[in-house]
Amino acid sequence: MFGTRNGLALILGVCLSTSALAATEGERPPVGERVLAFSGEQGLKVWTLRYGERSEQQALVQVGGIDHDWDQRIQKMHVEKTSKDTRYSTEVDGKPYVALIVRGNNGELYLPGEGREIPLHYDQNLSEQGNAQYFLTDYLQQSAQQ
Repeated sequence: MFGTRNGLALILGVCLSTSALAATEGERPPVGERVLAFSGEQGLKVWTLRYGERSEQQALVQVGGIDHDWDQRIQKMHVEKTSKDTRYSTEVDGKPYVALIVRGNNGELYLPGEGREIPLHYDQNLSEQGNAQYFLTDYLQQSAQQ
């Protein structure tokens, strides 16, 4: 079917592709095993995933189902755990901005320019649909395009 030269070229190409893919996979930062998802009013959804080592206190956060600049954008945020809640913050206009506060199964989302908090609740079904590695891949692809 293939000539010897074409067969060797095909095998070499497959080997090189596989090793390049493995190198890329090796460079992926560690993430948590589970995506945690929250739902809010009018179809709002928020997904969170630990990003990096636990000690780095970072997470990926994606907001979806809302008419806002942040819709479907995955952002890396700083995570601060207190005795009462967990706070996710990013920078807005060069200043720290707390975008999400979670207390147990409930939380509030604060979007820049919205002027009010949006109540959220933990969504087990949505969380179970999440895949940590796919979420990370989406973030890495988004970052590469910026």
